[in-house]
Amino acid sequence: MFLYALTIFLSAFLLFQVQPLIAKIILPWFGGSAAVWSAAMLFFQVSLLAGYAYAHFLIRNFKARAQMQVHGALLVISAALLPILPNPYWKPTQAGDPTLRILLLLAATIGLPYFLLSSTSPLLQAWYVRRSGSSMPYRLFALSNFGSMLGLITFPFWVEPALASRAQAYIWSGIYVAFAILCGLTAWVSQTPSKAAEAAGVFTASSRVTPRPAFKELVFWVALAACASILLVSITNHLSQNVAPIPLLWVIPLALYLLSFILCFESDKIYQRWIFVPLLAALLGFMAYYLFADSGNTHIKQLIPLFAAGLFVCCMVCHGELSRRKPAADHLTLFYLMVSLGGALGGVTVALVAPHVFNSYLELPAGMALCALLTVIALWDIDMPKFAGWALGAMFCLGFGAAVAYLAGIYFPGRLGPLAVRVTIGMALFATIGYLWLANNKFPKLDAWPLRVALCIGLGALSGYLVRHHWEEQKTQRLSVRNFYGVLKIHDDDPSERDAERSLTHGTINHGSQLLAPELRYVTTSYYGENSGIGRAIRAIHEKGPARIGSIGLGAAVISNYGKLGDYLRIYEINPLVEGIAQTWFTFYPHSQADKKILMGDARLTLENQLKAGDIQNFDVLSVDAFSSDAIPIHLLTREALDLYFHHLKPNGILALHISNRYLDLAPVCASGAAYFHKDARTINDDGALASYFSSSTWVLVTSDPSWFLTNSFADADISKTKFPANFRAWTDDYSNIIQILRLN
Repeated sequence: MFLYALTIFLSAFLLFQVQPLIAKIILPWFGGSAAVWSAAMLFFQVSLLAGYAYAHFLIRNFKARAQMQVHGALLVISAALLPILPNPYWKPTQAGDPTLRILLLLAATIGLPYFLLSSTSPLLQAWYVRRSGSSMPYRLFALSNFGSMLGLITFPFWVEPALASRAQAYIWSGIYVAFAILCGLTAWVSQTPSKAAEAAGVFTASSRVTPRPAFKELVFWVALAACASILLVSITNHLSQNVAPIPLLWVIPLALYLLSFILCFESDKIYQRWIFVPLLAALLGFMAYYLFADSGNTHIKQLIPLFAAGLFVCCMVCHGELSRRKPAADHLTLFYLMVSLGGALGGVTVALVAPHVFNSYLELPAGMALCALLTVIALWDIDMPKFAGWALGAMFCLGFGAAVAYLAGIYFPGRLGPLAVRVTIGMALFATIGYLWLANNKFPKLDAWPLRVALCIGLGALSGYLVRHHWEEQKTQRLSVRNFYGVLKIHDDDPSERDAERSLTHGTINHGSQLLAPELRYVTTSYYGENSGIGRAIRAIHEKGPARIGSIGLGAAVISNYGKLGDYLRIYEINPLVEGIAQTWFTFYPHSQADKKILMGDARLTLENQLKAGDIQNFDVLSVDAFSSDAIPIHLLTREALDLYFHHLKPNGILALHISNRYLDLAPVCASGAAYFHKDARTINDDGALASYFSSSTWVLVTSDPSWFLTNSFADADISKTKFPANFRAWTDDYSNIIQILRLN
């Protein structure tokens, strides 16, 4: 048992260590987008499916000795392909959807090792059954998920802060060789069944002990696994888009997903419907509310715990229902194959289908509704207790009260709306807990129709809430489009208002706005106002003559409003949709009199190519404002990135870094990088209070010529020296640590 447990544990640990490791390495190559993790998750889930299918096929169609030979040969080949460092050949050469390129890169870099690691748990469990005669190997599955969770948790809290990425890759490769040796030894030991196994008559390649599960049962396995997978990836996306695409926020949801597997398959007593179904109802309600209500002001201390708890409870219900339906040991590999198929379908839905079918992020609310639907199906035929008349009466009164509160929230959405949501959730929670607690005790059975009605009402209420809010949001939109890089939306204020604006948003963050009134149309707005850091820098340069301006990030192209006749303006943008929006829905860029051009593709790669070609830009000022929601493309703030920027700036040029962020304090990152290059860094804060169309902003200006800050443009500025702690470790392409800059207050 120990050999099987150790090998399975090590394989799972390696399997989930390599996920954030390889994704972080390739993240800078594809613009630092949160969608890189979605594409990587798709690869991981499809590879897991392939590994489970391979294990199922091997067990069912090959004898023990042939299994050892085939698997051993693949282990040797995979070890020869190490280390797991991606080839720079895979860097994108043009703008567009890089999903296929990411999948091919991952296949070429970690494909075979990941495939074999994926197959280890079901394969070795089947070998263990054959060797020992055990009919219940599912605790090894729980151990596998424990190893996976440990691999995930140690990455952001221990491995990432302590080691550079290349060192991580080499150490991982060395441990993989040790795993391959252990796995080969386990295969050799498993060739011959023990006497206990022979006495138990465990399954062989040609035998069947129990009937094959019905097709509808297979479909339900797949649906439950797919639902958990959809919620995993979509909630991870939601957090990454609104905080940062970083391993920490990839790891937390995935660790909770795995923890639910561990708990549900370790013991049948942990998943109790009367506990988790009411929690599911409550958390689905809260997530639905915070998904739409004032999401831009939801703090990280609310956002992460709420959606993490919601994901965990949803996964507990999905995986708990899976565990209640797990088959006998002779159908073990089929069960795992269906579970992995569901996981892969969930990944495909979020990473490939949703961006091409939906024009906004609908997969999360759809996944929440699917979870509620599957819960209704799972509980439809539950054995119910006998109820006294008062209990039924109380249930209907609570249901009626919940319905009234819900309708009040729809038709009176002001102050009454949030209260109605809370009352609805409270009533539903109280009623469901009481009902399922009685159901959990062994009372005489009665028809289940009251619960069925309650479940259907709950499902309808959740779905109605989600659909209503989506429709309400659509009413105020002029445009909503989506691609690999996210969702872009255009909203217009009421045109009768003098300060009415047209705004471009990405996620929950404004990416530029333009006043609709003709006489105000060319006022520089949002966080590019004249008192902002970038506004003051360009004004200071214009005092001395024409300016050479560079901008990483296009948005609504507000910065082009500063471009005058004789100026030189180059804007770098990775998202192809943004270019069309900036030139069609806003007039800042078309109206600019500067010698202007938009360069599509990842800014760092484009600047690197320009440098290699000798096309040095000699910018007077280079603005870096390429944020998606509050998510930061870390590769644009590393030491190597700053070095590249300084090569394209004049000796006394100004690098302007927009660091406004609700969740991350980026000032130490900028200051440490500036200090490394012996530059002066100043923080410019603007409260945006002069008019409603200005936004508060924080910019860090980095230059080798501090005399800029003595000019008239900075005379009344809120300016301070940008500092960093003495023990702060500078970020590089090989090292970054997001934990040290989190805003937790």
